[in-house]
Amino acid sequence: GSFEHAYQLLTSYFAKVRLVDSDLVFNIQTTSCKDKRFTMYFWCFGHPQKTYKLLRPVVVIDKTFLKGRYHGTLLTAIAIDPSNHIFPLTFLVTESKTIESWTYFLEMFGFNFHGYDTRFVVISDRNSEIINNVPKVFRFTIHTFCAFYISNNIKITLKSTRITFRMATEALTSINFDKHMNVIQNTDLVGLQYILGIPKEIWYNLYISMSGYVVILY
Repeated sequence: GSFEHAYQLLTSYFAKVRLVDSDLVFNIQTTSCKDKRFTMYFWCFGHPQKTYKLLRPVVVIDKTFLKGRYHGTLLTAIAIDPSNHIFPLTFLVTESKTIESWTYFLEMFGFNFHGYDTRFVVISDRNSEIINNVPKVFRFTIHTFCAFYISNNIKITLKSTRITFRMATEALTSINFDKHMNVIQNTDLVGLQYILGIPKEIWYNLYISMSGYVVILY
C-alpha cells in the first residue's frame, strides 16, 4: 500500500500486536488539528521493567534516517543480553530529530524501563541533542562516546591511526594506552590533535566506571 495508508494503520497495527503481547507499550503523538497529523510514535515490546533487569546496565542510543515519501527519523535504544547479543529496547519514529523528540524518547525510555534514578552507562555519538538531553533526564547516568564514531570522524587519510585509536580505547592498562597513543603521536599529529580534543574520560575504557560492561559494545 501507500505510505499514507501505512501511517493510518499504525494505531490499529499495535492494537493487534497487543493481543499477543499484552505488555506492549506504545504511544502516538499527533497534531491538535482536525486531521490529527502524525508527529511521533514510541513503542517497546515485552514487559519493559522485567526485561531490563536481565540485561547489562549499558544502553546504546542512536538514530537513522528513514527513506520514503515522508522521510523522518528512527530513534533507537539497544542493550546487550547476558550472552552478548544485541537486544533492541525502544523505538521512536519522528518527523525530525529535534530537542523535543529526543527528550520525549529519553523520558519514555526512563519511565518504562527503570526510572530516572538508576545508574547505568549510555553510549552514543557526539550528537549535541543527545549530549544535552541525557543528563537532564538521567542524573546518574555515565555518558560515554562510541569509539567507532570517533575513529570514523578523525579527519585523516591514515587507516592505521583509526585502528591504533581503537586499540587505545580497549587498552586494559595505562602503559598499553600510552604505547598506542605514542604511535599516533609519531605518525599523525593531526589525528592526535583531534583525539585529544575529546576528554579521554568519556571514551577510554580504563577511565570509565562500569567499563567491564562498556568494552563489549565497542
